[in-house]
Amino acid sequence: MKAFPIIVSSPSGAGKTTIVDAVLKQNKTVSRVITATTRAPRKGEKDGKDYHFWTIKQFEQAIKKNQMLEWAQVHTSYYGIPKKSVDSLLKKGICPILVIDVQGSRTVKKQYPEAVMIFIIPPSLRELKKRILGRNDNTQDIEIRLETAKKEMQELDRYDYALLNDDLKKAITDMSGIISAEQCRIDRHDLKRLKILK
Repeated sequence: MKAFPIIVSSPSGAGKTTIVDAVLKQNKTVSRVITATTRAPRKGEKDGKDYHFWTIKQFEQAIKKNQMLEWAQVHTSYYGIPKKSVDSLLKKGICPILVIDVQGSRTVKKQYPEAVMIFIIPPSLRELKKRILGRNDNTQDIEIRLETAKKEMQELDRYDYALLNDDLKKAITDMSGIISAEQCRIDRHDLKRLKILK
């Protein structure tokens, strides 16, 4: 099978990290791509496992050398995906999962047209607000996130799959099913190898 990138996007609080983490535990043919950042590690975070923790100089050098697949500056920190993180997994025949926003997904799709795009939808904006409130965010931040969520969901028709997360167990099963089905597609296989009977 020819490995391919899997792009996963959703509004903040829709459950993308929980779903992806569950799928990664079940499926060894996929692996999450580690993002690079210039922010300081939080308690318990490990370099090379949770993030690649880079200096600002390292990150800006990578941008200049065109080594970043996509990147953004969030407040005072850089976040982005090193291209080699994706390519090294593809060479091993492992499908890289990229958990990125809608803007980043456009950039990745341009460079990897074979990528599969999955958008995770919350049951409703009311439920999304409830989930964000559960994270103890301030009210102003919640309103900003909800407005961002509405804009992000307008990009839904650019994605290959819409995955409704109103039942976590079903959403995990659906995500696994999407990946399995895409891995079975004829155009992702070397037909000479598949033709074992002459």
